[in-house]
Amino acid sequence: MSERHISDLADRAAAVLGNIARLGNMVAGLVGDRTARLVNAFRLEVRRVAAALALALVAAVFAIAAAAFVAVAVMAALWATHPVLGASLLAAGFALLAIIAVLLMRNATRPVGGSR
Repeated sequence: MSERHISDLADRAAAVLGNIARLGNMVAGLVGDRTARLVNAFRLEVRRVAAALALALVAAVFAIAAAAFVAVAVMAALWATHPVLGASLLAAGFALLAIIAVLLMRNATRPVGGSR
């Protein structure tokens, strides 16, 4: 082999290695960009879920307070004349709330795939 041919092969090998390096840099850039987007989307989703849980907790506290005020109002209105009726209405109301909560929980935890 001549020196010229060896030099030409070396130049081609250097060009191939340069192309491989540029391709590797491009792939690393794409992976880094996609990873950054994924991390950002994950952080936003965690914030959204945390806010939803906090608001659900606040709503539950207010719902419990409202049920307690209704119970006090029913007892105050009926205690002097019909205490058993007042207690029965309260028991029925709380039982109805419990049944509604169980049905909502059952609906929320049902498998998505439709298989039973």
